[in-house]
Amino acid sequence: MAAGELGEGVGVVVADNPGPLTLDGTRCYRIGARRAVLLDPGPDRAGGMDRLLELVGEADVEWVGLTHAHHDHAALAPRAAEEFGAPLAASPQTLARLGLEGRPLGDGDRLEVDDGSAYLDVLETPGHSADSLSFCLQPARWLFTGDTVLGEGSTLVAPPDGEMSSYLASLSRLISLRPERILPGHGPPVAEAGTLLEAYRNHRLERERQIRDALEAGAGSLDAIRRRVYPELEAGLASAAEASVRAHLAHLAERGLLPPGFDAGGEL
Repeated sequence: MAAGELGEGVGVVVADNPGPLTLDGTRCYRIGARRAVLLDPGPDRAGGMDRLLELVGEADVEWVGLTHAHHDHAALAPRAAEEFGAPLAASPQTLARLGLEGRPLGDGDRLEVDDGSAYLDVLETPGHSADSLSFCLQPARWLFTGDTVLGEGSTLVAPPDGEMSSYLASLSRLISLRPERILPGHGPPVAEAGTLLEAYRNHRLERERQIRDALEAGAGSLDAIRRRVYPELEAGLASAAEASVRAHLAHLAERGLLPPGFDAGGEL
């Protein structure tokens, strides 16, 4: 996909890596029209650097930012940092997982763009992964969520790195921000940001209810729960559904809500 402009100095390009979990591909954003942050360069595939050069255009890249360390977002980051002469900026965990140097980011940090009249607020939003960050462009209140919230479907929360209790807390935090727009790592931008975030939280609460119903009905294994909660799955999504069930079971175990003898791994 050719680079496109979204307004507020933000441009986007989609990597050529479509799939069941990546949807139409990983989105890389240029945030800032003159002095910019390049967020999530994407997978290191043929033509990847060309699409970044098209996206950046005449802008000066100040930082190469990352929402988290997963390869479909971060693999091209070292080459992008070298190409644009810009340091990496990510959570300390992300930098450590990638074995790279850069500016460690945490809650309350800020990255300025353009002439400083706009900036990115850094938000720690673990859940999809322990190292996940989101970035809120101010004053527009556009929220860049990486894999924490997608433009379509639901986010994978896969233990042990993914944790449902942290994920639900992150969703509540993002809801409290009342963002104007969500720009996800996969899928299209979402104008009704609050509606989407509430739907994400309600979806997870409904999944938990379904899993508790399955347990009460006598489902005694992870596979039995998964088949009851996800009766029809697209090809290639069974392992993701199993991971989601594990995450919910762990969250139930934290609160002492599993039946006697049932462990969070999903077996009696």
